[in-house]
Amino acid sequence: MMKDFDKMLAGSLQLEEPWYIKGAEFRAEEGAIHVNVGIRPGARLVCPKCGKATKRYGYEPGERIWRHADCLFYPCYVHCKRPRVLCDECGIIQINAPFERKNSRFTLMFEGYAMLIMADMPRRKASRLLRCDEKSLTAILKYWVDDAVEKMDLSDVKNMAIDETSFKKGHDYATVAIDADKRRVFDVQHGRGKEAVAEVRKKLEKHGGKAENMRSVTSDMSASYLPAVKENFPEALQVVDKFHVKQIMLKALDQVRTEEQRAAEDKKTIFAYRKLFWVPEGKMTEKQRNRFQALAKSYPKTGRAFRMVQALDIVYAAETFEQAEKSFRKLYSWMRRSRLEPMKKAALTLKAHSTEILNYFHNRKTNAIAEGLNSMIQAGKRKARGFNTFEGFASMIYLIVGKLDLAVANPLS
Repeated sequence: MMKDFDKMLAGSLQLEEPWYIKGAEFRAEEGAIHVNVGIRPGARLVCPKCGKATKRYGYEPGERIWRHADCLFYPCYVHCKRPRVLCDECGIIQINAPFERKNSRFTLMFEGYAMLIMADMPRRKASRLLRCDEKSLTAILKYWVDDAVEKMDLSDVKNMAIDETSFKKGHDYATVAIDADKRRVFDVQHGRGKEAVAEVRKKLEKHGGKAENMRSVTSDMSASYLPAVKENFPEALQVVDKFHVKQIMLKALDQVRTEEQRAAEDKKTIFAYRKLFWVPEGKMTEKQRNRFQALAKSYPKTGRAFRMVQALDIVYAAETFEQAEKSFRKLYSWMRRSRLEPMKKAALTLKAHSTEILNYFHNRKTNAIAEGLNSMIQAGKRKARGFNTFEGFASMIYLIVGKLDLAVANPLS
């Protein structure tokens, strides 16, 4: 028999005197390990509510069972009949075991391990690995994430980024609010309109932050975000995310490419290499550069539109606001005189939001959501597949990119 097996079990259950392991058995027919936990009969207990000395008042009527972390690859279950106490102030009180969370049928160690697993894989896979139904895992995830989110301190949030992400297929969106300095998501709201931004403000102020202390807010240039940000964070510098500015340019470029492709005799070549026009010229390989130069000669309109997209990078490479403003005006003039309708329309869009676009150069650290953080949000969305509610989806985003201070025990620490 394994030496100190009881001590190992007691340690995993966080048992200290007067709690102890009464015994453990392997039930071969069930393929599971069952552990019995007890409390010393003569142990003095205090009231868990007021902390005063109490008298023992027997035990709860029936034995309870909790699912524990696997032991030697077998499911492990903990059995315990918990004591009661009689407090002069509080009356009859049930004493909880040190390994449990109220109203949960899983031990704290199991829940801590489940949280680690769910942070790294989709819920369905986690369910198979942990041999636990998906509904229970969702309840565990939501409890600990909600607990950590409720305890968030947002008093130091001064620079914020707001972005939208799709919740389900179709037009179901969520608004994600990010602390741009600490690079963490602190709020996820259903929808992407004015109401969602108002709820972000409420969340911020509920957790110690102040709307009037917000220095900058980065967002896209949608009609849903810009007016809402101005209303709810009037003192903040509004900055249009440069990623979204680039997307507008790339979309216009692709429209030029599509129109030129329709009129071209050789339609296959430009279609086959269409993604080459998304690569910044400075990052092209020698082979890509030679291919691009050949395409630009054969398809001159697309080549000119590509040069305009590259000129946007020159704007963002400016060292001062004055340099950026000059480059922006030059790019706008070029696009308006280009005789390329998609680029002319894009120029008008950029001109309409030029103040917010150029505000980037007043506070560079409030630019677009970092690529790494955004990719983590996308990973969180993939892991959230299988959650049928927005709450489950939001919990997974918080877990992946919220940098939460989870109160649940980490079994690996």
